[in-house]
Amino acid sequence: MRAIPALFILFLLNSCAVKIEPAATPSEKSPPPQITLPGWKSKSFADTTPPYAEKFAPHYLSVKDGEIATYGIRKDGTEIFSVISERNDSEYPGIHPLRFCFLPTSLLAGNSPYLKDTNKLTHEDGNYWEFCAFDLRTTIFQLFPSERKSAKGLLVYHTSIMLLSKVEQQFVHKMQKLGWNVMVGLPPDSLYRGRIPTMISKLGTIENGASLLANDMDLHHAEQAHSTRAALAYLRKTRPSWLAGKKALIGTSAGSFGVPAEVKLNPDWDSIVLVSAGTNLLSTYESGAAGVFPNTLEWVKDVRKDPPENVTHILTDEEFHTVYRRAAELTKLHPGKTGSILRNYRLLTIHGRLDKIIPKEQTRELHQILGNPEQWTYPLGHHLIAVQLVFDAKRIDHWLMESVN
Repeated sequence: MRAIPALFILFLLNSCAVKIEPAATPSEKSPPPQITLPGWKSKSFADTTPPYAEKFAPHYLSVKDGEIATYGIRKDGTEIFSVISERNDSEYPGIHPLRFCFLPTSLLAGNSPYLKDTNKLTHEDGNYWEFCAFDLRTTIFQLFPSERKSAKGLLVYHTSIMLLSKVEQQFVHKMQKLGWNVMVGLPPDSLYRGRIPTMISKLGTIENGASLLANDMDLHHAEQAHSTRAALAYLRKTRPSWLAGKKALIGTSAGSFGVPAEVKLNPDWDSIVLVSAGTNLLSTYESGAAGVFPNTLEWVKDVRKDPPENVTHILTDEEFHTVYRRAAELTKLHPGKTGSILRNYRLLTIHGRLDKIIPKEQTRELHQILGNPEQWTYPLGHHLIAVQLVFDAKRIDHWLMESVN
């Protein structure tokens, strides 16, 4: 029990040790980069077979970028809904993709609606609707109303790969108490459902395998953009008062990489905050620091023992490194190429000086691409920055409410 007060004191000291660098004096407004998002198809359940039990079926509402599935507002005013669209995966000559699913297993991770082969939307009484994950794209949103009668505005918060972790829940609750209506977007399920390129003919090349991975990552970033637009459309239909006042956007860790694409499609923001952000998610994976790439290699080792009949070659570990490095070069929607679209916004970056997951080179490069905005640096690692957000909720709220000079 003595560790808890000690940890609290440690974070108080770290809060005092924050290094705040003001934004560089802006030059002339820069023209936005040319960003082209891939085509998108919504999905309708009008002609599908009812789920397990008709009485547990959610309500459906079609919007431009997808279909909303929801059980409606809960007794405490919160709501969980899913934005669903077609998966539309691309195929590449000679490449046979093997599908795998990884989910966060940390004790700090939030509850996952994403399962191995299905996704699940749960009613507050415990009943649920479950549907096939590999035919559809799914992004889960959660709504948390302001605890003040007069809300300051809407805060859209994209979580890390840990989903809405226990720590991030505390940050959201603090922002509610400070007067924000908060819409939390979990990472689209495409973050957890990978396709591993294997060869089935001579047309299967490293370049084709890299193209598959790059296209999948671009679709993942595009999904964050389209699902947010669908979610905002849903708010306009069901909670129009939430769109009054200020509009702030926060992306944390994995949830930050799709922010430039999201802003391209949804430009109406007063302030944007990027937490523990980098320039390229595939490069971050390939470095091994996030744990995703090593886990993928372990899974592939098992597949090599009993490969599918039509597969002629499963990439070696070194070939996988080569494919990921090349895929990182081929992606079009990563912040390294698209981040400058954020230059003309009021922008804040928050990161830990001891971060071992996002490479320091990515942090420095992103800051320059963004036009050297205001930056808060803490003597902390990647995971503890999420804890720091809880302690700094008031400071962040103050920054969001400041008038633009």
